[in-house]
Amino acid sequence: MDQQALAHQTGPGPGAPAAAHLDGRLTRGDPLNGLLDNDGFIREGNRRLPGLAAAGHHPQVVFIELNNYEGLVSRMTCSEAMDLLHAIRRRLEMAFGHDALLARFDCERFAVLLPDATHEFEALQRIQDAPVIIGNGAYHLSITCGVAPYPEAADNMHMLLIAARIARREALTAGHLVSVFSSDQRRRLARSRAIEDGLWESRGGAGMALVYQPKVDILSGQVTGVEALMRWHHPELGTVSPAEFVPVAERTRTIIPLGEWIIRETLNQQAEWRRKGLDLSVGINVSPAQLAAGAGGTPVMDILTDECDRLDLDRSMVELEITESLLPDRAAMDEVRTLADAGFHIVIDDFGRDHAALSLLAESPARTLKIDKGFVDNVVRNDRQVAIIRFITELAHGLGMRTVVEGIEDIRQLVAVAGCGCDVAQGYFYYRPMCGDRILGLKADA
Repeated sequence: MDQQALAHQTGPGPGAPAAAHLDGRLTRGDPLNGLLDNDGFIREGNRRLPGLAAAGHHPQVVFIELNNYEGLVSRMTCSEAMDLLHAIRRRLEMAFGHDALLARFDCERFAVLLPDATHEFEALQRIQDAPVIIGNGAYHLSITCGVAPYPEAADNMHMLLIAARIARREALTAGHLVSVFSSDQRRRLARSRAIEDGLWESRGGAGMALVYQPKVDILSGQVTGVEALMRWHHPELGTVSPAEFVPVAERTRTIIPLGEWIIRETLNQQAEWRRKGLDLSVGINVSPAQLAAGAGGTPVMDILTDECDRLDLDRSMVELEITESLLPDRAAMDEVRTLADAGFHIVIDDFGRDHAALSLLAESPARTLKIDKGFVDNVVRNDRQVAIIRFITELAHGLGMRTVVEGIEDIRQLVAVAGCGCDVAQGYFYYRPMCGDRILGLKADA
């Protein structure tokens, strides 16, 4: 069909429900649009895939997201918003033909199972090239799409949809209309799934280990404490960086049982050091998920107080490191204040990434600021970085806080941050993270 015909595909007349109420009606056979929902799409797609492949077809799933939906409907009446959705449906049907299996997940996201991988780019281009005419207005659609071919991307509809969504994100990042799921993306997806599955298996600490990186007083050179850091050796993937698996743990909420394991292991280690004559503070990273209301598992406060009482530990020697992104979260900060009132030492980690945190700093119960490593990396060559570190240090001291600077790797960086008045340093220049037994050697070195 030509562009003019496409442009005049509109929906039914006025009187339709408001667009704000559409999402609640997304069920199979919905009279609103006649498209399948997520479950119906997966079920019917899985039924069709084997037959299509056996007949020599090359099916693929296309995930389509309307980028400017909110901007469009903000200029429409409720009935016009309904007309827009009907117009999009007909445009999809015209672009891909009646052999395609269509689904709509909400007002902005659609999916199509195509029997063959032919001319999909031209079809997608046609969807957004011509404006949609509704009433007296002409509305241009902006879409981004991801394509997942069967069986190269995945062998079932659930995973094909995930692959198509990943490809769509790649297209959005690159500024393209469409991206096809690649073998590299498949490897990344397989790795992500292996990490997620492994975290469920390891959520009680199996396969995990803790190492401890010392913190050193800059003026005296004495070790004042350590930070507990998690390490994971996956049975198939080998060593997986915390930068890779911690975000997955937070997304899947396996960070909650893992966080409980970290607290108990770290405090037991602290008690063992103390019995052997080494009295060090310990820093424990606490995830926002652990502080969230209704997080599940044992509350952080209960774990900490029970373990400290059982092991006869000084709560002020337990440093709970939270990220500055938590500062605007009132519910989380209420929990943090409760922990501070109970005697635990609150540390704001990676400070300096979020300028909005400055206005909330005075209200926080934190006693220590850890300056983000990003400021240290170029401190030797960049006077502006020096000025920022000096500003943060003076700000912290003015609020009665100490400063810890992370990522010190050579003497020049140490001299620079010492000149800014920083109190404590942490990094490879002093010590790499080490197992608990090696920490005992610090007593002999003192």
